[in-house]
Amino acid sequence: MRVVDVTPATREVLPPVCRTCFWWQSPASRRVAGAMGRRRAAPQSPASGLSPEIASLRADWEQRVTDAADDFGKALVDDDAVLGWMQAAPAPLVPRAEGLPAGPPSADAWLVTCTYLYDEEYLQGFQRLLNELQADLKRREVVALEAFALCATLPVDRFRGYLREVNLFNHETLEGGGFRPVRLVGDVVLYRLELAGLVAEPRLARAKERLENLTAAQPI
Repeated sequence: MRVVDVTPATREVLPPVCRTCFWWQSPASRRVAGAMGRRRAAPQSPASGLSPEIASLRADWEQRVTDAADDFGKALVDDDAVLGWMQAAPAPLVPRAEGLPAGPPSADAWLVTCTYLYDEEYLQGFQRLLNELQADLKRREVVALEAFALCATLPVDRFRGYLREVNLFNHETLEGGGFRPVRLVGDVVLYRLELAGLVAEPRLARAKERLENLTAAQPI
């Protein structure tokens, strides 16, 4: 099992619904922002078919984030199977966050926007992706990582890091990872993790990938 960077070159690891999602990249309406504070609100589903103009904007956004920090997310892969992924970007490059309850995020932080695991209760996979993201940002001298979470979780959400039906993280999972609340509006909380005090773990994803791609020496 390994973690790979999600870039314009590797974006095929994402399913079509995520590759064409422009929800976080577009400004929030008051209606949508208000709905996010309601428990079990209807999912804010991305459009399944984007216009060429929006598709181009999404591609431009991915490239801008990648230019700033090499990638716009992480994917957890086991052999040829993709188990899940996590997307993140500098907060100023996420317009939707400006209008969310408990927003805006801090200008000096990166914002982890969303996570998807095919097994929603695979908490170890969620933590693996989050730890890899934190370690990368620490090396890039990013000050902090932030995320929006729902504070009114249910017992059934215990092993879920991300609550996809409301596009918010589980506050208990974030707090267990060292995040601290910054601002509360309704049921939505903005959390922040200061990266200065973290010790960056060895960057194994790229190193392992390089080793796997090396051609074995052949006997003469």
